[in-house]
Amino acid sequence: MNKTTLLQVLSFLIFIFNFSGYAQSELLNDKEIIRLTNLLKKHAKNQDSVTYYANKLLKYSEENNLDYWRYSAYVALGNAQRTSNNTIESNNYYYKALHIAEQLSDSQSQYMVMNNIALNHKSLMQFDSAYYYFKKLDTYHSNQLEVLPASMAKMNIGLSFLQFQKLDSAAYYLNKSYTGFKEINNKRFIAQNLYLFAELQFQKKDNNKAISYADSSLNIAKENKLDMLLPSNYILLSRIYSSQGDEELANKYANLARESKPRVMDFSKSGISVLNENIKIKKAKEYESRLNEVEDSNLFLRSNLFIAILIILILSVIVYRFFKKHKDTENDVKEIQQKLEKIKESKLEDVTKEDKVIHLKSKASINSSNILYIKSDGHYVEYYLDAKRNPEIDRNTMIEVEKSLPSNSFIRIHKSYIVNINRIKIINSNKVMLDNGEWINLSRVYKQDLKDILNKE
Repeated sequence: MNKTTLLQVLSFLIFIFNFSGYAQSELLNDKEIIRLTNLLKKHAKNQDSVTYYANKLLKYSEENNLDYWRYSAYVALGNAQRTSNNTIESNNYYYKALHIAEQLSDSQSQYMVMNNIALNHKSLMQFDSAYYYFKKLDTYHSNQLEVLPASMAKMNIGLSFLQFQKLDSAAYYLNKSYTGFKEINNKRFIAQNLYLFAELQFQKKDNNKAISYADSSLNIAKENKLDMLLPSNYILLSRIYSSQGDEELANKYANLARESKPRVMDFSKSGISVLNENIKIKKAKEYESRLNEVEDSNLFLRSNLFIAILIILILSVIVYRFFKKHKDTENDVKEIQQKLEKIKESKLEDVTKEDKVIHLKSKASINSSNILYIKSDGHYVEYYLDAKRNPEIDRNTMIEVEKSLPSNSFIRIHKSYIVNINRIKIINSNKVMLDNGEWINLSRVYKQDLKDILNKE
């Protein structure tokens, strides 16, 4: 195990230990979160109360670094402002919520608040911005194979184009949304989509098709007791017949609209609000479930605290010993290197005196001062010389070779190598470099012999 690996393991264990403590403290704070969210639900119809408790939730979540609940507080504040028709202020809160959701990489929360942002842009007649977010919603939900929200996003895009009299684009997206609603047989949105088809045909001045679509929408609404869809269809039929000069039918449908207490329809709120609420409920249940596990979590932390500390202590000892050994080796090598330099300086004038002619069994003769190193290769030895590329090869043993060499100039540093001390340039923990740049292995067994010789010198 090297130094880097040890440090990484140690850092990881410390991080896990700290993170466990953080998670525990966050869990304990969730009781207050649940209390505040319950109060928000209880007072959902009173916007002043919603604003009050949402601000308390925001403050508490900021103090305790609970990012998801900070997100929820901003969404609640945005909803309150939107209900009060403060659309610009509402979007300010929604954008803050979106920023948090992006930081948390919570796609579900991102796209939930994007829907609200898109609706606000649409109501502010900011078509480009509304289209941008509705399109992102469409892409996201389509990729998730979520037919209902994807179709709702398409319907909103179509409605936006319809409001700006871009009829071909409106028709394209409304056809797409209608296909999706038919696929899942959602009567409510099928009826709403048919109403928009009727409005589209009316703007195209094809009154017959407009009446047909409106009648179809009315029939589905009546069959499925979707009373909230009746007023808009009645008003549209009244407008159609009025444009044709049929005041009798126009008045008939106008009266039906008044009797059914007409209201302005927001096609995107109906389903999305349900989806949003389902997401919130799911998140709340997740946190509530975690609260029930607090006791088990505490027990787990206590039982593992000792183990974690023990592991950290053991690793600390290992790291300390590793560094100490490394430092000792460095000092040892440095000392050998310094002694070697001193010896080489003191022996410069004596090198020629120590020169010895070595007679090989192959009848060749070599001056010892020309030898860089000698390498053993089975029953043969190879003499590597200063001025020759290829070694001189002789049948011999390393023991016999050692006896034939000047003892003050040559030393065995490995079972397979004898080197000329005067030709050593650098020594490290497991190798020596000769003055020709060649590195030779230095074994631990023979390193002590090298130190002993240098100490004698």
